[in-house]
Amino acid sequence: MTHDAHVRIGEDGGRAALLVNGIVQSISPEDGLVNGGYWGAMVPEDRPHHALILGLGGGTLAQLLHARWGPFPILGVDDDRAVLDLASSVEWLPREGLEVVIDDAFRYVKGCQERYDYVAVDLFHGEDMDGRAFGKPFLRRLRTLLQPRGQLAINMFADIRMLRRVNCIATFFEIRERRYVGGNLVVHARRRR
Repeated sequence: MTHDAHVRIGEDGGRAALLVNGIVQSISPEDGLVNGGYWGAMVPEDRPHHALILGLGGGTLAQLLHARWGPFPILGVDDDRAVLDLASSVEWLPREGLEVVIDDAFRYVKGCQERYDYVAVDLFHGEDMDGRAFGKPFLRRLRTLLQPRGQLAINMFADIRMLRRVNCIATFFEIRERRYVGGNLVVHARRRR
């Protein structure tokens, strides 16, 4: 993340939003419960017991997971301390059940030894999504972090690269569902048996 980014709480379509250079990164937990947007689309159908969120941002997904399933352990990784500090100061991050790691998601995944039954990938910096999220090394490593039948949710733009990216995911995971929300696509997949 660039260190000169402007991080603030603002408004987006009537919702309180955490903005980086004017681009929505998270919405308030209260607004997420009413209209969860793509964050709501990332909530899995089955209750997780140990989750990893890559791209924690302002904590919208973590709050929605706890609202849906009750508190359980979530590890959230984000490389933007300013975003995390602001989200914490306005109390958007869950008070219990969330461990925050400030690190690059790709570096974290490469060295991670934990196993999870739910992994969420939401790796946006402003309007930019890191294409490495669809590379074979990263997807292969995610597969090893998922417990058998573990659930994966990946948020991406619904754009001209979407089909190629979905096919990359399908190389390593069983695609279960595609949820379109505005200009985004959330792919839900499972680790193959």
